[in-house]
Amino acid sequence: MDKLDELTAKQEIQENLLRYARGVDRRDWPLVRACYHDDAIDWHGEFHGDADAFIAWVSERHATVPFSMHFMGNCLIEVVSPTVATAETYFVAMSRREPADGAPTDIEVFGRYVDRFEKRDDGVWRVADRKVVYDSTRTLDSTNHLRRIEGVLGQRNSEDAVYLSAAL
Repeated sequence: MDKLDELTAKQEIQENLLRYARGVDRRDWPLVRACYHDDAIDWHGEFHGDADAFIAWVSERHATVPFSMHFMGNCLIEVVSPTVATAETYFVAMSRREPADGAPTDIEVFGRYVDRFEKRDDGVWRVADRKVVYDSTRTLDSTNHLRRIEGVLGQRNSEDAVYLSAAL
């Protein structure tokens, strides 16, 4: 594999990781699904199973979450062959829970996605195996007191500005 092909693979894998984050944060489940191969396995906290079961699980968990943001950090991608790569991607996942019988809480999860990516017959790099490594968590009483709001507010659906942009 020449250097240009390796750099192209790394960029395509990085974009897959970012699409995953966008998909979860915008509750765009088809976008999340497109990040995985059909037979992919995800070890995600208490969840372990295939991509379709993961989508069902995570969409149910996020159905009542009014705020979610994944921040992707350090990302080391190692291309093993023209069709296989590994990636370790640090993340901070923030979300808000608003229980009906209690005060809202903000949850922060610090961890890493440890992924095996494969490029198969369709020529697209997708997750074949994911293990989410949890390094720490923090739960705080929500202090969500937004200043007087002016501008564009994020939405957890297809009404978000990213989907309405003329550039997309």
